[in-house]
Amino acid sequence: MISRRKYDPLGIVLATDEGLLQVEPGRAPVVAVAGKRFDRVDFRDGLGLAAAPGEGVWVFAGKRWERGWEGDPRSVSVTTAGDLFIGGADGRLHRSHDKGATWTTIDGVQNVIKLNRFAPPAPGVAPYVAAAGEVTEGVVIAIVGGGCWHTRDGGASWMRRTDGLDPKVHRMWVHPERRDRLFATTPSGIFRSEDEGYTWVQSIGGLDRSWGGTLAVLPGTPDTLIYSAARRAPGVEGAVFRSANGGVTWQRVMLDDNDEWDRVPCIVRPFDWDDLAFVAAGTQLWASHDRGKNWLALQDGLPIANDITAAL
Repeated sequence: MISRRKYDPLGIVLATDEGLLQVEPGRAPVVAVAGKRFDRVDFRDGLGLAAAPGEGVWVFAGKRWERGWEGDPRSVSVTTAGDLFIGGADGRLHRSHDKGATWTTIDGVQNVIKLNRFAPPAPGVAPYVAAAGEVTEGVVIAIVGGGCWHTRDGGASWMRRTDGLDPKVHRMWVHPERRDRLFATTPSGIFRSEDEGYTWVQSIGGLDRSWGGTLAVLPGTPDTLIYSAARRAPGVEGAVFRSANGGVTWQRVMLDDNDEWDRVPCIVRPFDWDDLAFVAAGTQLWASHDRGKNWLALQDGLPIANDITAAL
């Protein structure tokens, strides 16, 4: 199912070491931004963000990608309300309510990091915001090394939400239809919360590796999840898994004759589709129109993706 579009489709967007790449099925890839290393990208309802570490953040607001924030980003998030978030390498969280025209810093997040002794995510790396998402009441963020935190007052105060969760969170997703249901990937696997992050349950049945990559949540009763994981940091020996029961059990996914890649694959569900998902694995791009049961190869010879989003 697809909702009524309010934006021009971008195709599949890959964040790579060679730049920001747009791929439309049946057409040659287009380099949207060249000469920069991008490692995060997100898109929702006509708004896109792409992060280039040390270079800034590029914003798509309907026509083209343009640099809209200068700094050293580590994450970008576009929420259902159209708010944009940037997690900086220095631990600061920045927000825009006007499609990236202006940005404000949420000071409460840096206070959380300063006042709590979080485990460093890696030697020489300080904790930073890895993701932000709207929940039923307020916003939840994931801090690498610090778990998840919840605010109901716009970021002035934050409540810890790490019961049962590995605090070294890699990424976090809010369910597209149930905003009290969250998913988080960590070095010890994938976790699910049914109560806005108050409590978390690990979901590892059938997984043979634990380093969490990316996730596509295809809503339903139950949800279908498509997930990438690796044997070790920073995403080495990656594979793709599918769960048809909301994460209770997992099965390995074969793409043609392959079921393992040197780098952990990147996965996305376009935000306004219920049954469509894409996987960038190695130099290939794959699509599934039936909730991950079957896969079609779309393109080969692409740069390795660090992240993926899609708008069709």
